[in-house]
This record gives sequence, C-alpha cells and structure tokens, in this order.
Amino acid sequence: MKRIIWTKQRIYCRSLDRLASAVFILGFLAIISMFGCQRIQDATKDVYTPEPDTFKVGMLLPGAISDQGWNALAHDGLKAIETELGAEIDYVKSLTAADWEADFRAYAMDGYDLIFGHGYEYQEAAIAVAQDYPEIVFITSAGASGAIRENVSPIVFRLEQATYLLGMIAGLMTQTDKIGMVGGQELPSGNSVFMAFEGGVKSVNPNAELQRAYVGDWESIAKARDIATTQIQEGVDFIFHNANEAGLGVFEAVVMARDAGKTVYAFGANRDQSAVSPRAVLANAVITPRPYVQLATAVKAGTFQSELYVFTMTTDGAIALTYNPELKSQVPEEVQQKVEEARQQILAGTLEVPQIDFSAGE
Repeated sequence: MKRIIWTKQRIYCRSLDRLASAVFILGFLAIISMFGCQRIQDATKDVYTPEPDTFKVGMLLPGAISDQGWNALAHDGLKAIETELGAEIDYVKSLTAADWEADFRAYAMDGYDLIFGHGYEYQEAAIAVAQDYPEIVFITSAGASGAIRENVSPIVFRLEQATYLLGMIAGLMTQTDKIGMVGGQELPSGNSVFMAFEGGVKSVNPNAELQRAYVGDWESIAKARDIATTQIQEGVDFIFHNANEAGLGVFEAVVMARDAGKTVYAFGANRDQSAVSPRAVLANAVITPRPYVQLATAVKAGTFQSELYVFTMTTDGAIALTYNPELKSQVPEEVQQKVEEARQQILAGTLEVPQIDFSAGE
C-alpha cells in the first residue's frame, strides 16, 4: 500500500515537473519572440529615444542646515524641489573661497542641471565656472544684477519687508528704547535687512537707540551669546539676529535673561524659528520654499531666462511675517493691528521699506 502511494506521488511529481518544463520553454520562446519583434520594430526607427535623464539640482551652503535659519530654509527649498519635481538633489557645506569654485565645478562635471550658491559670496565663483558649462544654470542667492550672465542669475529675497514689521513690533513694545541687532558677517544683503529693521523701529519710535554687532562668522554660537548678553546688560530688551547658526546663541542669551527675571525678546530670521526657542522668539521674518520650486520648474521646463529675480511679500508668498503661537498673546492687540495695517500697505505698494537697491549693484 505504501509503495502504491509512493509510486502515485512520484508519477504525479514527474507530471508536474514536465508541466513546469513545458511552461518554462513556452515562456522562454515568448520572450525571445517579443525581443525579436522589438528588435525588428526598433530597426525601423530612424532615431532611438532613451528615457529622459533625471533632473539634478545641487546646492552650495555657507553653513550647516542645523542652523534652523538661512541654511535650513535653503535645504527646505531643495527638498521641495525633490518632492514636487522628482529631482535628484545634493548639497555641500562650502565655506572658503578655495572651496567655492571647486564645489561648483564638481557638480557641473557630475551632470547637474541646476546649481544654487546660497549666498552673496558665491556669485564670482559661479560666474567663473558657468562660462565652461553653458548648458547648466547657476543661481546665487542675495546677488546683484551685475552678476547676470547667459546662464547665471542672482536672486534676492527681500526679507526687508518682513523685518521692517519686526522693527515696528520692537519699537512699539520696548520698555527701554534700546534694541539690538546681531549679524554674522557684514555683507550688503545683511546690511539691507538691518536697515529695514531699523526703519521699522524708527517709524514708530524715533527715540529708540539701536546697537549693531557682528560675530565675525556664521557659526560661533558662544560668541553670539556673549554679544547678546552684553547688549542685554546694557539695557536692550529686543534683539534681531541675522547670523545663521550663530543666531542660536542670541536665543540662549535671551532665555538666560528671562530666567533672571528680565523681559527680553528675540526675533527669528529667514525661517520660522518659534519652535527652536519658544521662550525667546516673539516673531519671525520668513523666506518660504516657493521661490526655489518656481526657479527649478522653469529650468526643468527649459523656459528659464537669466535675469535678476526678486522675491517679496507679494510674489507667491515668498516672504512672510509669522508670530510664535506660544508668545503671540504677549504682543498687545493694538501693536498687532498697527503691524497688520503696515503689512497691507506693503502689499498694496503704498509703503516703501528702506533697503539697499541691488538692481544696479555689482
């Protein structure tokens, strides 16, 4: 009985093996037939059209994306390009003049279609490399019209409109009439932002005194903390920073002062930094990712034109003022109303914010 069962199973398995072999042979012949037909079909074509290449976007950054500000916002824009356009992206922390041209050239040699240099300092290196790669688009942030070439464009984020409004908040709320500003390094773009902030302060409080100090770099958190601490000790009760990662030191100084019982506030720059220091940041001047996606879309579509691109509060929500939801209640209602009135005037074009004109700059 056992032998009969085993024999039946063996015969059954052999039948399955034969069936599987037949299926395999038929499948193999079908593949060969399809391949042969495809080759015949391809042979009738005049030109073979490959799949489109991946759209590649690179970026040079002057600091770490952990700064939660200038570099982080650019990385947000790069990630938005990846998500919305299906691009292959990459970035590099490029700090010295010796690195700038080499990093641009490395991306160019690797077949990138669009390369951002996220800072005023990159524009000369971009121009130098771009002439060797006319098919690649180079874009530098905070640039000037003098940097325009056939495949090089500067872009300007007019953060000044939002920082003017921050200045109004500080000027209306200060109890000491002393307001501080902390920068990373002195650059035209940064000077323009501080000019607008000071203009906002003076528009509502002409008696206010403003202090401006520079860290000397964009990463020394401890030095920025010391500068802000000194300003607070001298009576400053509002501090606006434009110092990238170093600006985190400003927040630390403000928190320490608040722990000591002082009423002191800071403002976030370039990115909403409310969550970075919810006890220090009262409001923010923000650059959104929209400009990066807009520019990359044009490059990918082949419609990009080299010119000076200026992004403001009126261009696709590129610039915005945001309040820290944790501290907004500490901004008096009448202050919020005056700031909103000024914002509406900016959007209507009836309020001109003081700032440096980059349209004719080099």
